[in-house]
Amino acid sequence: MERQPRIEYEGAFYHITSRGNLKGKIFFEETDREKFVNILKITKERYAYNLPAYVLMDNHYHLLIETPLPNLTQLMQNINTSYTVFINRKYERSGHLLQGRYKAIVIDKDSYLLTVSRYIHLNPVRAGIVGAPELHRWGSYREYINPFCRSGLVYTGDILSYFSGNSDSPGFFVAEYKSFVESGINDHNNPFNAVKAGVVLGEEDFMERIMEMVRVKPPDNELPALKKLQRGISIDSVIKAVSDYYSLSDADLTERTRRYSEQRKIAIYLSKIMSGGKNSMVAKQFNISSQAVTNVLTEIERMLKESTRLRSEIGNIKCIL
Repeated sequence: MERQPRIEYEGAFYHITSRGNLKGKIFFEETDREKFVNILKITKERYAYNLPAYVLMDNHYHLLIETPLPNLTQLMQNINTSYTVFINRKYERSGHLLQGRYKAIVIDKDSYLLTVSRYIHLNPVRAGIVGAPELHRWGSYREYINPFCRSGLVYTGDILSYFSGNSDSPGFFVAEYKSFVESGINDHNNPFNAVKAGVVLGEEDFMERIMEMVRVKPPDNELPALKKLQRGISIDSVIKAVSDYYSLSDADLTERTRRYSEQRKIAIYLSKIMSGGKNSMVAKQFNISSQAVTNVLTEIERMLKESTRLRSEIGNIKCIL
C-alpha cells in the first residue's frame, strides 16, 4: 500500500507521535533524553519551527509543532534520523529504533490547541509515572508554570494567549493554564477521538479548508496530497542580505574562496534555514554537495553556542531579511 503524503502548509500545527519498534523503549537513560532535547534545539534553529509542547515517555514521544514554513517532512526526518543514529552508535545496535513513520495529525489551532497541549502534558500522569504533571522532568509543562525552568526551547505564547482576555498579569495566565491542565487529570476524554480522515483534528470549517488545499493536487496522481506552499525567503535574497551586511559581492559568497570562508558558511546556513528549501537547492546555488550543506549547518550551529559575536551577526542579518 502506498504511503499517504503528508499535509504541509505554512503556519500548520501538528501533533506528532513516534513510538519504539515493537513497542520497545527509545529512551534508556537520562542522557538519551538529554540528547533528544538537544536535537530538538538544533532542529528548531535549523528549520525555524515553534514547539508549544512536548513530552518524552519511555517508548514514545509527543510533540506539538507549528511550522511557519511547509517543512514538516524535512525537520521530522532530521529529528528521528539523528536520534536513531545516536542510539545505535551509543548502544552498538542496528536496525530500526522507531516503529515505521511518525504519526502527524493537523490541528485546528482555534478549537483544539489547548486540549492537545493538556493531553500532552498529562501523558506521564495518566501513564502512572508521576502524580502531577510538573513532576515529570522531560516535558514542557514546567516551562509554563515555573519561570526558573524556561530554556527557550518551548514557545508558550500561543497557549497562554487563550487566557489573556481575563487579566493583564502574566502570572494570571500561568495560573489559569495550570488550573485548566489539572482539571483534566480525572477526565480521560481523548481529543483524538474526534480526528477526521485519520489526519485532521478540527471543526467542519477547518476540515473544509484543509480539503480545499488538498484538492489543488493534479487529479492524475493516485493519492491526493496538499500542495506545499513554498513561500520561504528566496536563497538569492539571503545571499544579497549577507553580502550587503558584510560589504561583499554575491560572488564572494557563492564562489569557493578561503578569504571569506566564514561569511560564505553563514550564507549557506541562512539560505537553508530561511528558505526552507532542500539541501540540494542550497548546494546548487553554492556549487557544493548536499552533504557539504549538512556539514556547514552542523559547524555553524556548534559555533553559535560558543560565539556571542556570531549570534549577534546572524541575528542582525535575520532582522534584515
